[in-house]
Amino acid sequence: MPTFQKLYPRCDNFCRVFQLPDKFPTNYCFGGGIPVGFLMVDWFNPWPEDWDNQPNDWSEVKPGLIEFLQQKNYVKSGREYILITEFGESLMFKGRK
Repeated sequence: MPTFQKLYPRCDNFCRVFQLPDKFPTNYCFGGGIPVGFLMVDWFNPWPEDWDNQPNDWSEVKPGLIEFLQQKNYVKSGREYILITEFGESLMFKGRK
C-alpha cells in the first residue's frame, strides 16, 4: 500500500478550519458572485512529519480528524465547519457539543 506522502507528494501537511456562516445568500450568484464571510477558527499540522504510522489515504484520516476537531473549544453545537488542507483535501463537519 502507498504511504500518505506518496499519494500527496506536495503534502505541506497543513490544515485550516473555518466556521461557516449561519445563513448563506439565497439569491442567484450571476454577475460575479456574492461575498460570504467564513471565520477562520484554527490551523494546524495534522500529524508529525516523521509519524511512523502514516495513513494510506484520506479516508483513513477523516473519521479521526473529525472526532478530534469536534472536541475543540471553538466548535459550537449545530454550527458547520470546513477543513481545507494544503494538499488538496477537505471535509465538512458539524459541531455536536
